[in-house]
Amino acid sequence: MPPTAARNPLAAVLRSLGSLIPGRRADGPAQDRIIRPWSDDARHQYPTIGLTPSKLLALLQSADFGAPTLQFELFSDMLQRWPRLAAVENTRRLALTGLDWEVLPTPGDNSNTAQTVADYVRQTLDHIERFRDSLDHLANAIGFGIGVAELVWEAGDLIDVVPVPYNRLIVDPNEPWRVRVRTEDEPTRGVPIDDQPLKWLVHQPRPKPGRPFSQGLLRASALLYLAQNLSFKDWLIFSQIAGMPVRVAQFEPGTPDADKRELLKMLESLGTDAVAAFGKNIDLKFIESAHSGQRPYQPLQEYCNTEVTILWLGQHLTTDIRQSGSRAAAEIHDRVREDLLVNDIADESRTIRRDLIRPLVQARFGDDVPTPIFRRSLVQAVDTRVLADVLSVAVNQLGLQVPTSWVHQAL
Repeated sequence: MPPTAARNPLAAVLRSLGSLIPGRRADGPAQDRIIRPWSDDARHQYPTIGLTPSKLLALLQSADFGAPTLQFELFSDMLQRWPRLAAVENTRRLALTGLDWEVLPTPGDNSNTAQTVADYVRQTLDHIERFRDSLDHLANAIGFGIGVAELVWEAGDLIDVVPVPYNRLIVDPNEPWRVRVRTEDEPTRGVPIDDQPLKWLVHQPRPKPGRPFSQGLLRASALLYLAQNLSFKDWLIFSQIAGMPVRVAQFEPGTPDADKRELLKMLESLGTDAVAAFGKNIDLKFIESAHSGQRPYQPLQEYCNTEVTILWLGQHLTTDIRQSGSRAAAEIHDRVREDLLVNDIADESRTIRRDLIRPLVQARFGDDVPTPIFRRSLVQAVDTRVLADVLSVAVNQLGLQVPTSWVHQAL
């Protein structure tokens, strides 16, 4: 018996009799909430501390064998320790989540039923308080490679969407294609999500058969982070050694050993205090380092920053415009990033429609009703004067019907 049921037998009885409670659909989607607060969610192992190539390889291999917790924690640490990665990850993710969303009827279906179904879905999602938080969580799949949320039902109605913490995700080594969610009742094996298709929302932007935790931009970013982090540590040590003058004190022959040790302590204190008292027989000299103005590790730092920017945004001129290029070239490169945004929008729309809207429609209207689509409102950046001229011709001369709301948003 699970630990929770052992502590509360009444809860176990009510759970087993849930389908008999009046007002609840026995044949509807699963209704018990699985993702609840758990002490394991607050635990963190900080795998970036002492990260080496062999340790990174072990983390990635562990994820391949079904235990991706350390891999996910590594990426979270990377976002906190590498400012450039945090900046480009925010840019890529917020470009998606910052757009307004809408629910539209099935393309080509202009019936009243299709519009009624779309309106119902939109109103339901509007009333779910944490739906936006869930969308933000799913957008993290761009880096993590996967995002999972739980659908909570009551009496056949969707009442909540709960993001699943990344430390809950595992797979069975004997069934590496089946993603499972760890719970307090099942802390080791977890519960499979494919057994309850109406219960889980699973977002995988670039799924690979049999390898649920190897996609996303996490792994490519981890290799660049390793090079950047190791070289940055060496740069700090070099700056401390080469950037300070060498302190040399000459003493007369026959000076006692105790005086020599005391003199050495005074020289060491000059590195921080810059104040010391020496006898007249001590000759103190400062020898400037010949490498004090050099930055041998800066090219590698710039290389890692540039490559991780290209990896996430598809270009780097919009972030490194002060170093190279012009604003005109940066604006051209920024359009390449729009291609990635359009792809992110399509991935999200496909997941929301499959795992959220379709179960919602089936629970309310049955299986024969067409499924609406979920779409982000993307307005391309254009010259407003050119757009106004085009609209004038399209509406006044060609007689096209252009929605007023779209025109207001575009202008």
